[in-house]
Amino acid sequence: MTVESYPEHYNAIKDVVLTDFLNKDNTETTFKASEIWKEKPTIVVVIRRPGCPFCREEAHILDEHRDIIEKEMGFRMIVVVHEKLGASTFKGDYWNGGELYWDGSKGFYKALGGGQLRWARFDQLVRPSLWLNTFRNWRSGVKGNLLVGEGRIFGGLYIVRKGDEGVAYKFEETVLGNLAPISDILKVCSQISGVGLKEASLRRAKVQEAKVQERAQAAASAGQTDCDGDVCVLPLSKL
Repeated sequence: MTVESYPEHYNAIKDVVLTDFLNKDNTETTFKASEIWKEKPTIVVVIRRPGCPFCREEAHILDEHRDIIEKEMGFRMIVVVHEKLGASTFKGDYWNGGELYWDGSKGFYKALGGGQLRWARFDQLVRPSLWLNTFRNWRSGVKGNLLVGEGRIFGGLYIVRKGDEGVAYKFEETVLGNLAPISDILKVCSQISGVGLKEASLRRAKVQEAKVQERAQAAASAGQTDCDGDVCVLPLSKL
């Protein structure tokens, strides 16, 4: 997998002001985002909403590979949120106490949209892919809430090189619940760090991705959704 470069995205995120509001001292400290990756390359997970079940599922998947990414490859992993509601629960229960910061200006979210926030429109709610993502998440066992907080702003994920070397990878959420492939993330981290990706680790990631797909496909093949073209109806009793 080729490691890319996205100078326009790096320029858009490097000076974004982040706030640490869940530290041990219970005080708010602010700093520029570039301080995060000053010494180490970093994965930045830009989530839509701390209570979002899809976002929690993504955090759970990444957390399962934390030792490889952080200890073996020398990365930092952080979560960025645009609202504080539910952030403490997300950090403690789904992010294993890892780093989480508030992006009050929504700078990371705007960067993913080329300078503007990307909002999920009503037609997102009738896309078959969303309902399959919903069933996938439901089968994963990772729970969340559907209505508490602002969940219409699309998120994504960045992998940023150390210092001012720029963005190496970006994933833009275009359908609610889409997840960046964990195998791609591991491959990019391996290339940036120079630490070889063990076959067992990659195989584990591929198996995990296959299970994610199987959960969605199982819902479709079982007739749990009624789809006609771009319109898909979900039996609410299944949620």
